[in-house]
Amino acid sequence: MNPTACAPAPFFGDNLTAALIGDLETRGWAFAPDALPADLVAELRAEARALAREGWMREGRVGRGERETRAADVRRAAIRWLDGSTPAQARFLDGCEALRVAINRTLYAGLFEFEAHYAVYPPGGFYARHLDAFAGPPNGAGAAAAAGRIGMRSRLVSLVAYLNEAWEAPDGGRLAVWEAAPLDAEGRPDLVRLDAVPPAAELDPRGGSLVLMLSERIPHEVRPAAAERAAIAGWWRVNASVGGVVDPPR
Repeated sequence: MNPTACAPAPFFGDNLTAALIGDLETRGWAFAPDALPADLVAELRAEARALAREGWMREGRVGRGERETRAADVRRAAIRWLDGSTPAQARFLDGCEALRVAINRTLYAGLFEFEAHYAVYPPGGFYARHLDAFAGPPNGAGAAAAAGRIGMRSRLVSLVAYLNEAWEAPDGGRLAVWEAAPLDAEGRPDLVRLDAVPPAAELDPRGGSLVLMLSERIPHEVRPAAAERAAIAGWWRVNASVGGVVDPPR
């Protein structure tokens, strides 16, 4: 049997993969314009628009599981989770699997699985400054687990893939990223204090561009969009097994 016969197909070559992983390791985030194949971006964009138009998306919320809640002052977008059921989704998820393998091989990150959703922001849509995860024990140990916060570290690396066509500066919707968050007296990220700190970068959401971020470390926000803005947001997770159950719901 050929061991490479079922290997995932990468989005791009080894040089760009290495550059992205290098930036992820050294500064906590990485950005590559025009990284994704144009035909794949077009297929995903058409699918996202059709899902939004036909009412198959739902309001994006904040939190997870029992803690999920509506927060229109924090996030205004519609989402639909990817399940790999279409050729475009399957191809995208295959490329993300190739990235997972490369990140694990280089950084020994222990990334376990990937989850992603379409995100369509209407004009005026935004996502306030946030972290995708908060540091804590991955396997339910320690004080955080005792307080009911099991598996807090399940999201380790975040991905954003942009699907927009002919995006121009007046369309807004840039992604602002900061390289770290100051901590409060209890050692928790204090994102409000970043009001006085300019972002490390503001990234244009042009179709085909790709962003990687350390989920626990990199604060980021979606600036208000003046035109419809489409993307895929995804996260690689570590295995937050508890009591012999692989990655239980939290």
